[in-house]
Amino acid sequence: MTTTSPPDPGGPAVPLTFAATPGGRFPSTLTEDDSRVTAPAGGEPMWVIHRYEDLLSVKSSRAWRMANRCETPLTGAEIPGGDPPGHLLGMDGHTHRKLRQTIGHLFTRDAADALRPQMRETAARLLDQIALRGTGDLRSDFAEPATAATVCGALQIPAADWAPVIRPAGEAAFGVVPPGGGLADARAAWDRIWEYYRQVVAAKQASPDGGLAAQMFLAMNQAGYTIEEIVRAVATVSNGATALLPVLERVLLWLLVHPDDVAEVFLEERTWAQLVREAIVQGALFPVTPPLVAGKDARIGPRRVPEGTLVLPSLASAVRDPRAGAWLAFGPGQHRCPGDELTLAALEECAEAFFRRFPFAYLTSTRLVWRDGPLPTPQEARFAVRRLLRRGTGRAYRRRCSP
Repeated sequence: MTTTSPPDPGGPAVPLTFAATPGGRFPSTLTEDDSRVTAPAGGEPMWVIHRYEDLLSVKSSRAWRMANRCETPLTGAEIPGGDPPGHLLGMDGHTHRKLRQTIGHLFTRDAADALRPQMRETAARLLDQIALRGTGDLRSDFAEPATAATVCGALQIPAADWAPVIRPAGEAAFGVVPPGGGLADARAAWDRIWEYYRQVVAAKQASPDGGLAAQMFLAMNQAGYTIEEIVRAVATVSNGATALLPVLERVLLWLLVHPDDVAEVFLEERTWAQLVREAIVQGALFPVTPPLVAGKDARIGPRRVPEGTLVLPSLASAVRDPRAGAWLAFGPGQHRCPGDELTLAALEECAEAFFRRFPFAYLTSTRLVWRDGPLPTPQEARFAVRRLLRRGTGRAYRRRCSP
């Protein structure tokens, strides 16, 4: 079976990982060996939370609030602030709850399910193109065009804007802020995406449609939000949605190197939804969430901590707890990712379409070179496909996977 190499722990001269230990090491993923870290751009050290119980107690408590360290952030998500607030991650308390209540009906499972036919159509078209060649690259030939169609289709914005506008904004705004000019670059990325969505929101205001951008405008406008607040909320959703690309790529990669697990679906021993959630937990690795700062009476589990304590929740260990499941990857508590249902729907549809069309697909690269970042993906992951056996696919798959 083809195996993949782990990310190079050494990294380049200026590694783009989430955090550095006080001694200067840049781990590719925070583990239980890492207890105190700093942002690549500097700043006050933070305690890392690893245990499932501790993470759940912190993320679900209102005694903890988002740190929003604008001067020395870990990621671009910590930069926007001020009035109006920059995005959902920068909100707490009543302001945050009000916005969630205003737009929450747009991010339900039913809303995500309504987009599944479009996801299937896109996947089928891309897989037809791959079938003609017999080989492809996991990102450029499938994961990225599938993500672009899903995100742009959901927002009802031009697909042509994905490569020059939407993807770069998401990568910069939610990527790691490196030393040097990283802070200015991340701030500029937010300015650019806000300007883009000012134009989008103006167009939706003049001619509403059924897309998510127009529906967010209608709901927030009716609730009394200003145009600038609406622009920032839509831009944040857009940037967050771009995370589907690396997650989809890593889920498919994990499935390609674990054919025994895929065989269980063909043998009807579990469903595609169950398999995708397992792949998220085992392969997609959402390493951390933005830092939190302790308020009055804050606790980590049963232990009280001083007000002002900075912590960095790390999901890499906690997400594998049997009680956690895939949902923990999207964050527990009030700041849970609003796009979780859309992401899960896209992962399920794309994974099922890919392996039903090419159940015997396999990686042709024996070693993968990884990009840097909070959710690293291979620079290239080429695969080859074989024809679908019309009968006995599950049994044939199991025979292939067995030692």
